[in-house]
Amino acid sequence: MDAQFLQVAPDQSRQQAVFERLRTGILSGALPGGARLPPSRHLAEELGVARQTVVLAYERLAAEGYVCARIGSGTFVAADLPDAAPEPRPAAQTSGAELSRRGAMIAAVPVSAAGPVAEHAMLLAPGVPAAESFPAAAWARCSARVLKDFDGTGYPDMQGLAALRQAVAAHVAATRGLIADPAQIVITAGTQQALRVAAELLIDPGDPAWVEEPGYIAGRGALRAAGARLVPVVSDAEGLDVAAGIRLAPEARLVLVAPSHATPLGGALPIGRRLALLDWAARAGAWVLEDDCDSEFRWEGRPLPPLASLDREGRVIYCGTFSKTLAPGLRLGFAVVPKPLTAAFVRARGLGDRGPGSVQQAVLAAFIGEGLLGPHIRRVRTEYARRRGALLEALRRYCPAVEARAAPGGLHLVVRLADGVDEGRVVLAARGRGLAVSPFGAYFNSVAAHKGLVIGFATTPVAMAGEAARRLMASVCGAAAGG
Repeated sequence: MDAQFLQVAPDQSRQQAVFERLRTGILSGALPGGARLPPSRHLAEELGVARQTVVLAYERLAAEGYVCARIGSGTFVAADLPDAAPEPRPAAQTSGAELSRRGAMIAAVPVSAAGPVAEHAMLLAPGVPAAESFPAAAWARCSARVLKDFDGTGYPDMQGLAALRQAVAAHVAATRGLIADPAQIVITAGTQQALRVAAELLIDPGDPAWVEEPGYIAGRGALRAAGARLVPVVSDAEGLDVAAGIRLAPEARLVLVAPSHATPLGGALPIGRRLALLDWAARAGAWVLEDDCDSEFRWEGRPLPPLASLDREGRVIYCGTFSKTLAPGLRLGFAVVPKPLTAAFVRARGLGDRGPGSVQQAVLAAFIGEGLLGPHIRRVRTEYARRRGALLEALRRYCPAVEARAAPGGLHLVVRLADGVDEGRVVLAARGRGLAVSPFGAYFNSVAAHKGLVIGFATTPVAMAGEAARRLMASVCGAAAGG
């Protein structure tokens, strides 16, 4: 036998690899019925494995009827095989026509503006926290303490670990001025899951729903996947234009809004628009999905209170996350749900999954409970402010081909491209240079008013700001020149 035949897959043992190769040889006829297999010692030496590995593989072949052992003679391929050699088949091909109409619609909904970029390239990635900012040492200490006495190996509570809901209630009260009953808090796999569950519960196919224009891509997708008829409402320097929304669709069932920091332009709703939105929702019997995913990062003026803190009619579902302050890979967020909706919300999310893992929830509860989250947010906010300032300065010095617009909050900037420059070509050129930028036009439900890019600064260290800006300049110039 050829000693090169043994190929061990990452998920295989050597014994399994020997068995599979011999079985394939028998079924294909390469080892015909009656053929004598090599002695186990010889085959083991040839393959460079322990003799016991081959012995166990032979025993399994015998148990399944592929070979028979004759005392004093050796091991032979059985004359009557238990099954026939499988016929090779081409890989199965499916088409979109096999999806339901709803499935085809969902499959076509964009989730983000992200596209192909060099592996591990994070420079200028919008809306993403720096990986090195994660408090790994403190998180590990909390994990060790939690695991020492942890007994939550069963299914997690579908509403979320009680200790974490209590910790979240204390956190939003201290940092956002929002008084939330832990009984109305639902732990989710990030903001996105909260938006999707709310949309499934509150929208019937064809119901009109306001969305910011431009606005959050995946949030808009959640509503569309639930069957909503999207009504794009202009979002300007002061966020969602409530009066415009009322003119366009006064009967809307739901509105998705980020009142503290609209994506991607950064507009924040002033008190007049906030009160007008809540008044309309109460009169129309509409629901407000408040996306407050990165309100901790405010660079100009004082942090703005949540819309939910002004809600007196129970029309606002407040959605928050720890993806921006800690790490998106934790998949931990929450929703503060009006009391009449809470039970239905919990049941609806339970139909999709049973909730984030109990261990992660318990560790986060301990992390917040031990007073570690607040100081961590203050540290990263200080560092991100440095990175933001450094990138803005680097763009001014090294990338005059773009006009940077510094949003007053969040973890990204919008840069405008000159008229005539192809946005798509710039994006492709930038990604080829390791810059994880996004096209501004992707944030619009219709056609964008101008061409531009959405770029981040949290993942771009101060020392790399100049290099990132120079790469961006080369990308714009290369796209403009057709290169």
